[in-house]
Amino acid sequence: MKPKTPTPSPEQLLHEAEHAYRAYQFEAAKTALEKYIAAHQKRTQSLPDSITMLQEQIARAERMYGAADELHVVDSTLVSMTRLAELFPQGTGRFLTLAQLPEDLRARFTQPTPVAKESMPSTMGRFPFVGFVDALGRNCIIPEGRALAWFAPAGQSWERQGISAKTLEADAPLQAPFLLEDGMTLFFARHLPTGLGGYDLYMTRLTEQGNSFFEATLLGMPYNSPYNDYLLAYHESQGWGILVSDRFAPAGQVHLYRFTGRPAFLSAREGGQTAELSGAEAFRRASLSGVLYRAKSETSQPATQRETKEELTFHLQGAVVYHRWADFKTEEGRRTFAEAQALREVLGREATRLEQLRAQWRTSEAATRSELRSEILHLEAIVQQKQQQYRDLLNAVRRHEGVR
Repeated sequence: MKPKTPTPSPEQLLHEAEHAYRAYQFEAAKTALEKYIAAHQKRTQSLPDSITMLQEQIARAERMYGAADELHVVDSTLVSMTRLAELFPQGTGRFLTLAQLPEDLRARFTQPTPVAKESMPSTMGRFPFVGFVDALGRNCIIPEGRALAWFAPAGQSWERQGISAKTLEADAPLQAPFLLEDGMTLFFARHLPTGLGGYDLYMTRLTEQGNSFFEATLLGMPYNSPYNDYLLAYHESQGWGILVSDRFAPAGQVHLYRFTGRPAFLSAREGGQTAELSGAEAFRRASLSGVLYRAKSETSQPATQRETKEELTFHLQGAVVYHRWADFKTEEGRRTFAEAQALREVLGREATRLEQLRAQWRTSEAATRSELRSEILHLEAIVQQKQQQYRDLLNAVRRHEGVR
């Protein structure tokens, strides 16, 4: 007789469900969770609230997954939470640590906003930023208990503004507020059961009267994930933004994603229709898996504001040269140029490899040269083909940007 297959314990089934959820395998997560519920109900009559919450989070994430925005990430840097403030690229406005708050405000907030213990690994340091000041120094926003406090300069000090934050109140602290350059749109992070798990990112706006906020909206993917998503900033005048998340990061570290182009949720969408994505494309978009990554980034300082603004050179037509991602007039042009840039990096590596093979061929014996010759000819054909693809992409960018 064949031995019976061991029956997984409810604890094992719950672990499988949580693991599958964090891997964006929603069907597998639901199946494992259903088995867990069936096994658990044989023992007791009631389910823990955490299981119901996980069911809702999986369903919420599954709805977002197929409609994930295309975020044009240019690099992903892995940093420890303890060094985040030191390495964070600041742009329009500035995130502040407790020590950087204006002196009279620092006295009011003697401790940084706490981070919920249940949402962070024990090795994760305290989130460093406790406030935000806009580029012109007109507004200072600081998390305060369950909502936030809004200050404006009054002579040599700061005066609290009469802006009601009642609609932002919740049973969890708000953190990392960021005010868009319009002075109205606010992003922040919060750990709530109504999110996807851990900290999630929300957006709200001041009402037309400017004295209160609309109800906050949970952002979709890839801004949110089954992991902790701590901060979102977008510098509209410079055309780039930052997302801080611990998705797929070792304990105690976070990914710092830098992206270009205007996020889709800030632009009006026509018709509300979403293109059907393949499984691989949906996962790439939603999880930000496979983006550029610099493992040794903590050894170097982040790009300065000038370097960030002038991060490319693209000859469009005549004397017109693009030097910033914000120079692109169309989303198609920006996306195609990013594709061309990625192809150029691949070409660079293959061209280097080709030169190495040629140098090796020159110093090799006849028997070895025969093998190398075949590899060199094959690589030459690939390089030539990709060079043409690169030229075609650049010409496509020009067409998208209106050059005929």
